[in-house]
Amino acid sequence: MQPLRPDDPRWIGPFRVLGRLGAGGMGRVFLARTPDQRQVAVKVVHDELAGDTGFRHRFRREVAAAMSVSGLFTARVLDADPDADQPWLATEFVAGPSLREKVQRGGPLPAAGLAALAGGLGEALGAIHAAGLVHRDLKPANVLLSPAGPKVIDFGIAWSAESTRLTATGEAVGTPEYMAPEQITGTGPAGPAVDVFALGAILAYAATARSPFAADSTAAVLYRVVQSEPDLGGVPAPSRALVAACLDKDPRRRPTAQQIAASVRTGGPLDVVDDRGTGPVTATPPDVARAGTGPRRGRGVLAFGAAALTLAGAVAAALVLTDPVGGPAVAPAAQPSAQPSTAAPTPTGPPIDPRSPPAVFMDRFCGSGDLVSSIAGSAVVPPPALDDPARARRDLLGALERSLAITESVLVDFSALRDDAPTPELRVALGQIVEEFTGAREAFTQARDTVRDAEELGVAEYALAADRFAAGTRNILFAGTVVDTLTLPEDYLRAAAVAPHCID
Repeated sequence: MQPLRPDDPRWIGPFRVLGRLGAGGMGRVFLARTPDQRQVAVKVVHDELAGDTGFRHRFRREVAAAMSVSGLFTARVLDADPDADQPWLATEFVAGPSLREKVQRGGPLPAAGLAALAGGLGEALGAIHAAGLVHRDLKPANVLLSPAGPKVIDFGIAWSAESTRLTATGEAVGTPEYMAPEQITGTGPAGPAVDVFALGAILAYAATARSPFAADSTAAVLYRVVQSEPDLGGVPAPSRALVAACLDKDPRRRPTAQQIAASVRTGGPLDVVDDRGTGPVTATPPDVARAGTGPRRGRGVLAFGAAALTLAGAVAAALVLTDPVGGPAVAPAAQPSAQPSTAAPTPTGPPIDPRSPPAVFMDRFCGSGDLVSSIAGSAVVPPPALDDPARARRDLLGALERSLAITESVLVDFSALRDDAPTPELRVALGQIVEEFTGAREAFTQARDTVRDAEELGVAEYALAADRFAAGTRNILFAGTVVDTLTLPEDYLRAAAVAPHCID
């Protein structure tokens, strides 16, 4: 964040401005605070655009459309004033770097991060497309990496898929490396498939730190997008089929965002029905492809991922709340199917010392999976006993205290595992897991404090606490997807055979 300049506003609508986040072609972006002390990002439109009647009309339409988008992996639009002297748009503030900044500073993402990115972007685009919108300018700078996962931002160019073209003839909309062929040539509708093409290009960039259509000039980039096959050298084999399917020149052969999200979430195959009638096109999602290559994962790896998925499903079933007007309010996403666990490998070669670093590491790792299973089995938020507020408060506080205690234990374990990781790649992945459990601890703490500080637990307090609990479980689910892609050294997998928690 940069300090405010003398000509920057101190208030924008009801928001007190704290600092400057940046500026772009559409306007300046500020960090601000709401009257109830939440942080938001507020984009203020440039003066020259504010004076354009056509722009104001488009902005008003786009704001109304963007407010209909909701989802875990999108930055929610909170408020706007298209009719102000300087129109502005306020969105949820996402604490985290953009994907572009992350790759520029740290290089390509590890395979675990790439799989999580694919799933999060698929979920985000699924929510955008379900609202009848198309983003049209999805790129690494518009993907923020928050502790809860990737968040898609900047719907300033999104517009209703059913509407007529809003931009003026000849007006470029999009970033060349992430534009679909039909966007460039104008030979087809710029529908949801253009966002899927951009998703594929983003995944290739995240895996290699370069565009799959990189060239020396914009004209050359555009030519390559339309005429040449993408350069997927360096994209890990488990992700290459998915990326290639997204980057198909024919939009009818690309998967939908919902298909991508479901494939990554469940580990099932990605079957794309070709609208031209030539049959399905099958691509393998990252997790499925990885399962058959390289060193095999031990029982603890699969058990941990299954425990996280079970927890998410249990919470989804339990958190059906009664809102103040009597309607249902379902919190998290639907339950994905957990992968079956497998037995620890039979040791071969010389005897393994159970006190050796690999055996100690694996025992702690498998034990953490057992702890996560205990959250799924015993710490689901109970339904509210609204006729007995004291009992409702006691039951909910007990569930939250148990969840928080277990999360603290898992966080200690994975922090130690990260510090003792035998490879740099494993250390990075375990660091991501630590970040997710840190986010879960924060969410569970907020939920507990909400209940503990409430003089009387009513529907509003219960709903707020349950929402924070659901946010924590989503962190754990995300950690589970990272764990499920880990590749452990062969000697560590062998050591699992003498680690007590891996044998149980």
